[in-house]
Amino acid sequence: MPSSPAHPAFHTSTPLPTPPRIPPLPPSEWPPVLRSLLADSHADGPGRENLFGTLAHHPALAHAWLSLARVLTHEGTLGHRRRELVVLRTAHRLDAAYVYERHRTPAAQAGLTADEIEATATDPQTHPWAPEELVLLQACDLLAANAPVPDGLWDRLARALRPEQLVELLVLAGQTASMCTALNVLRTPSDPAPSDSAPSDSSAAGRRRHLTVRLDRERCCSAGQCVGAAPEVFEQSETDGRVTLLVPEPDQAVRGRRTPRRGPVPQRCHHPRRHPLNATRRQRSP
Repeated sequence: MPSSPAHPAFHTSTPLPTPPRIPPLPPSEWPPVLRSLLADSHADGPGRENLFGTLAHHPALAHAWLSLARVLTHEGTLGHRRRELVVLRTAHRLDAAYVYERHRTPAAQAGLTADEIEATATDPQTHPWAPEELVLLQACDLLAANAPVPDGLWDRLARALRPEQLVELLVLAGQTASMCTALNVLRTPSDPAPSDSAPSDSSAAGRRRHLTVRLDRERCCSAGQCVGAAPEVFEQSETDGRVTLLVPEPDQAVRGRRTPRRGPVPQRCHHPRRHPLNATRRQRSP
């Protein structure tokens, strides 16, 4: 059985000695899409405002990274418990206190006990992990150290996981490691504890009711009205002209926005033959 690399010291309670190299932007300076993503994903747990504030310096990258994170969190095949084991173990190995502390709550929600959460930051052999979870943690150790994964360990992984889960494991470990590295190098501080008397902008936004937009791409008429009205919510393909929905629950700033002479932004796209705007255009066509 391959041995795991030596364990680094890990002190989650030690404050960062210096200010952040790139201070996180406050929510008031975020793009509307980023504020909406944080508000709409409040069920994923607290402690992400400084992460989002750091990503807000690069909105396009923030959207791409958060899209991947959303797939791994809500459409993944590993399951919540395995996912949180991978994230906690990788954060521990990379001494990333921000990510480790942030994922304590999701880990508990995924079914990990307090003892199991603490055990993710110790030698795996000292805790009675199930065999498939032990091999998962050992794989995380090797991946975080950029060490080769021996055939024997891979075979044990392949007996416990399906092919799509193996691929997801590697992507999840890599995505977690990239964020750990970025936050460590930037010295991004953990979010302050929430205050009951003075809720933050993001927590207040999380309690608001949200407009939900549904898009049927098969019936999209490719007119681009929705993209022109809310480009941060919709994106139009340059190939076939059809629209993709970027944010299912837009920020408050998008609500009630009106397109020129067209009224409120439509909540559903229709087939050209059934869309009243298209009927009007046909009547005006020569």
